[in-house]
Amino acid sequence: MADCIKRHYGESAVAYEDVLRGEPWPDGFWSSTNRNRRVTEILEYLFLDKLKIKKYEEAKCVLTADFINEYELSILVEMADRPPEMNDGEFFYLLWMIFPEERLTDDELIIKAYSEVLSGKRKTFPRGYFLKNGEVEHRAVVCFKYLCEEVLCLDREGICKTFCNSYAIKVLSKYKLKMLVDMVYESLFHLVLAAYPDYAGELENYRLDKRRSENKEAK
Repeated sequence: MADCIKRHYGESAVAYEDVLRGEPWPDGFWSSTNRNRRVTEILEYLFLDKLKIKKYEEAKCVLTADFINEYELSILVEMADRPPEMNDGEFFYLLWMIFPEERLTDDELIIKAYSEVLSGKRKTFPRGYFLKNGEVEHRAVVCFKYLCEEVLCLDREGICKTFCNSYAIKVLSKYKLKMLVDMVYESLFHLVLAAYPDYAGELENYRLDKRRSENKEAK
């Protein structure tokens, strides 16, 4: 039996069967060099062979906290690469190891986090989400474009007009994105230009028109 399991799913699955029978994980089993391979082998064995679950949606439905405890998967939750956008109690990212075609793209994960902030499902973005790192500007742009195009349903002209006015900061604040000009970009102009670089001409024209209007009002 063990040889059959090893032949089809690797030695990780054999060790996992021992754990299910009460044995501890072998010393050095979860080294950083083979961690992802072991997680994949164990999940493939559990879902595809032991439980005969071969569809992603079915696997997603059963992958609850109780299931994690029942099948000794807590260490897999700890060892697997967890996207920061996952909430506590969300384990379906584990299934991407065996159903890679179901993996959410980086942009989809960013929009997941932002839409959950908007809906109140989560209080705020993950800790450090917009601190300076290699991904922060991309995250900011994806969230801002989602606000403009999907939430506010603005066209090109609407985006330029809305975010070249002083009340635009209030718009960002209302839709939980004020930190983008507090932490990521120097100004609204830089934020809009980063998201829509081909709008540069219109943005500058709207800025000039706004200044002329303010000057007239001042006189």
